[in-house]
Amino acid sequence: MASALKKIFLVDDDHNNNEMLKMHLSSKFKLEILTFSTGEDCLRNIDLNPDYIILDYNLNSVKADAANGIDILKKAKELKPNIYVLFLSGQDKIEVAVDTIKYGAYDYVVKNQSSFLRIENCLVNIHKNIRLQYLAKAYKFATFFLAGILLAIIVMAIVFKILGISALNPGWV
Repeated sequence: MASALKKIFLVDDDHNNNEMLKMHLSSKFKLEILTFSTGEDCLRNIDLNPDYIILDYNLNSVKADAANGIDILKKAKELKPNIYVLFLSGQDKIEVAVDTIKYGAYDYVVKNQSSFLRIENCLVNIHKNIRLQYLAKAYKFATFFLAGILLAIIVMAIVFKILGISALNPGWV
C-alpha cells in the first residue's frame, strides 16, 4: 500500500526564508509543501489537512495586525488536534519557546545557520515517533490476542476434564 505524500505548511512572513526552507526540505524529503506569509492564510487552508506546520512566531511584517504564532498554534490545534507544529523563529527567549510547547508545539527551533538541519531532524523524529506508536499498538494487540488464545486453551482443557473427554494418561509415555 503506497502512502500519500505528506503535506507541510510553511508559515513565515519572510518570503525568502519560506523559499529557502522549501528548497531544503524538497531536497531531503518527498513532501507536498505549501507556503503562507500569514497565519490567517494558513488557517484558511487548514482543510487541506497538512501533516505538519512549520510556524514563525512573529508574523506581522506583511500585515501589521496579523496574529502571532502562538495564536495560530492554538487555533490550528483546536481545528486539527493531531497536527504536528514546529516553530522556526528568530525569537530566542526561553519564555516564548516554553509557551509554544505548552500550547502543543512539537518543538521550537531558533533561526540560525543550523536551523534547517534541526527542522529536518525534527521531521525525522516525528516520523520515527509515529512508527513506534504504530508498533506499540500492534504489539499490544498481538499480546492480547495471544493471551486470549491461551485462555481459550486453558478453558477448553478444564471443560474437557469436567466432561470426562480428556484422559489422565493419554498414552504418550
